[in-house]
Amino acid sequence: METVRKMTIEQALSLFEQLSIKRGNALNKGNSKTANYCYDKIKKVVSFLKENEELPKLSAFYNHSNPQVRLTAAAYLLPIFEKESLNVLKEVSKEENIIGLCAEMTIQEWKNGNLKNFYTL
Repeated sequence: METVRKMTIEQALSLFEQLSIKRGNALNKGNSKTANYCYDKIKKVVSFLKENEELPKLSAFYNHSNPQVRLTAAAYLLPIFEKESLNVLKEVSKEENIIGLCAEMTIQEWKNGNLKNFYTL
């Protein structure tokens, strides 16, 4: 995804949103191939935002209507806005699907210290 480097911040945020929604749909359908593809692309968008010191802009997704978008944004913002991100993850963990479980496990693994290096790439 070399084109990420040529995007504006707004385009990167839009792509983050689109990929997060697509990933959530794939997870709910059990389509791990698409979910993993989207995850890899999301990581590239996040790296681009981080390189441009714009990662905090993901906080705009804390109130998104799609729980996967909220989950993904909150997970990547844990090192920056831990309290707010944990609150978002707690809300998403109430979802009765795989996304809720992912949020619950993200909280648990963060609190156990297993994600400190993962999300601070």
